[in-house]
Amino acid sequence: MCNYLHEEVLKLLEQHETSYAKPMNSQEIGKVLKVTPSYIRSQLSQLAKSKRVGVRKGNGGGYYMRKEEI
Repeated sequence: MCNYLHEEVLKLLEQHETSYAKPMNSQEIGKVLKVTPSYIRSQLSQLAKSKRVGVRKGNGGGYYMRKEEI
């Protein structure tokens, strides 16, 4: 159930080597993809529910690629 924006965000998070310690916030993602941060947040909530991305809340928080569990 991934759309084009989801795929672009996933590529971007992977390129920036995001992690829990180094997340990328919705403003940074929106700037690169030329989409509003609020739209990014609404779309990424779907990816977070499917556990494809993780969310770090609070100051310095953002989104990051979740590692595949072995």
